[in-house]
Amino acid sequence: MGDLILWLQCHFHDHRLLYFVALYIGGGRPVAIVTARLFGLNLLWFFPLVVLMDTLQVPCFYYLYEHTFPSGRLGRLSNYFQRKGALARGRRFFQTLRALGQVGVVLLTMLPIKGGGMWSGVFLAHVMGLRKRISFPLLVGGSVFGSLLFVGLGDSLIRLWHLIT
Repeated sequence: MGDLILWLQCHFHDHRLLYFVALYIGGGRPVAIVTARLFGLNLLWFFPLVVLMDTLQVPCFYYLYEHTFPSGRLGRLSNYFQRKGALARGRRFFQTLRALGQVGVVLLTMLPIKGGGMWSGVFLAHVMGLRKRISFPLLVGGSVFGSLLFVGLGDSLIRLWHLIT
């Protein structure tokens, strides 16, 4: 494990954008930002990149929620989202966030827990009937706040590491 970390530290800076995008795709916003912070990457470049990649997901999720597809892969994906949405509507956590209104959309988007994130925030905004013009800034705001949360977590881990060593 230690050899892998040393290899990654030596080669990460050569292809940092590629690794960062792969980490974002594989692990999402938390993994990408904390890893970038731990490896000392310039967050003035990578922080807006995370927010941009989160924002690019919003129209895709809206499209999947607003359309039903009769067959094929998109049909299975649409059915999957419909089933997940039906399960989420009955949960108390979802009802609480729905009662919070627009603040609930921001909170759900920024939460790093399972069931939080962009697709859940878009789903909540869609179920609440928010217009896209209103929901886009809320979703981007949730992405920014969630990213700031992980920048702070990465800084805390770095300080803890320096205290230990």
